[in-house]
Order: sequence, then structure tokens, then C-alpha cells
Amino acid sequence: MPKIIGGSLEEHRERTRAKIFQALDELLEDQTFEQITFSSIAGAAGVGRTAMYNHFPDKDTLLVEYAMHETSGYIAQLQAGVQAATPREAVLQYVRTQLQLTVSFHMPHSVSRNRLTSETAARLRDHVVLIEDVLRRIIRAGIDSGDFAADLDLDATVRIVNGLLIGTAPGRFDQDALEAFVLRGLGVEA
Repeated sequence: MPKIIGGSLEEHRERTRAKIFQALDELLEDQTFEQITFSSIAGAAGVGRTAMYNHFPDKDTLLVEYAMHETSGYIAQLQAGVQAATPREAVLQYVRTQLQLTVSFHMPHSVSRNRLTSETAARLRDHVVLIEDVLRRIIRAGIDSGDFAADLDLDATVRIVNGLLIGTAPGRFDQDALEAFVLRGLGVEA
């Protein structure tokens, strides 16, 4: 009988999932998601292969759960970074935080998007929506307060700003110019 880690079955389950996610994260440094097997993850996590199936019925479910797990921590850091007095300050902090966090962004780049089922791709899109919602709230507050242009298309603006930020490595551009560009796009003089 396997040994329970933690003080309760729920804590055991959470710790086991954390070990599996950590192992997957480490394996993704050297391999593509398609190359990684449940057996290799179980071995790296120090759990039995059957434990993998107790938590995730298949690799697609594992990928979605991993992305959502990583997103929750990412969003907590992002929201902490945008605690600012004005929408202008908040959007600048959002830009800075996104640039800092994108280095260790939660979605494995080794996942071949064209190999995902349409259902899995749609479920993975949900984690992006959570990140977009942080920016959406900032921009909505700026429009409502009059700090940002009133005629902005909110959804398009969110997609454009995030498109500029996600996957952009710090140091590959002039950050001040990027911040000024975002502000001008929101109708604010930098």
C-alpha cells in the first residue's frame, strides 16, 4: 500500500500533483511534450505510474491541468504586480510584470499546437483568458475613469497589448519605448 504524504488524503493528492507538475516542468526543459511519457514523468516525480492515471486519465488532461496550475501562480504574481493607484500606473506595471514573468511563462513552448485536439486547444485557451482578464479590468477601469480613450475596442486592445508582451524576452527591445507605445495605444501621452 502506498504511503500517504501529508496530513490528509486531500493534502496527499495536492502534493502528488505538485510533484508531477514539477517533474513535467523539468522534463520540458530538454524534451518536447510529445516525447515525454507518463512513465518518465512518474519516474522523475518519484510516484508510481498508476498514480499518474489516478490524477490524469491522459496526456491532454495533464497538459491542461499543468497549464492551469502554472497560470494560477502566474496570475497571482501578475495581480500583485499591478496593485497601483491609477489605471496608467497599473497598465505600466502590468507591462513590466508580464515582461519579467514571460521568461518563465507557464505554457510549455514545446507543445505542438497542431497536434492538439480541438477540445484540448479550447481548454488551453481558457488559461490565456484568465491572464487577459487582468489587463481587461485595468483597461476598463481606465476607460471608466477617463484616463484611457473612451472609444477603445476593449477585446481587441487586450489581444494587441498581450500579443506584444507574451513571449517577448526582456532586453530584446527598448522597454521605455514599448511602454510609451502601449500608453499611446490607450490614448495616453507617455
